[in-house]
Amino acid sequence: MESHDMTETIAVFIPIVAIIFGIGIGMVAIIAKHRVRMQRNELRHKERLAAMERGLELPPELQDDDGVRRPRHLLNGLILLAVGITVWFALDRVASSDIALFGLIPAGIGVATLAYYFIEGRKERTNGNGGDITSQGR
Repeated sequence: MESHDMTETIAVFIPIVAIIFGIGIGMVAIIAKHRVRMQRNELRHKERLAAMERGLELPPELQDDDGVRRPRHLLNGLILLAVGITVWFALDRVASSDIALFGLIPAGIGVATLAYYFIEGRKERTNGNGGDITSQGR
């Protein structure tokens, strides 16, 4: 009977340990990324102060690649549209057609995102900044 109790105890601890290690790894990754950013900012600050002390012209502030978030409206719209249509077909197959209508929610968001992409892209083309907003870092 003791081996059965030991098996139950191990079975209880497996998800607890997995959750603790999963959260711990996430926290370590966040802290490490924050430290790297802080070190980069400190080095950039020291470099700019040294340039100012020597009377050199300061270059424009450049953002790191990880600091620039490029809009991905086309990709997000296509993914949401595909997921919504897939969920609609899947729910229609396994449940009723009334429940399948919930799949149209992500599809509608995808269509709205695509509409935004095309409207914003047209606005960018009229401003002369290029047609593809995904190639511009904003």
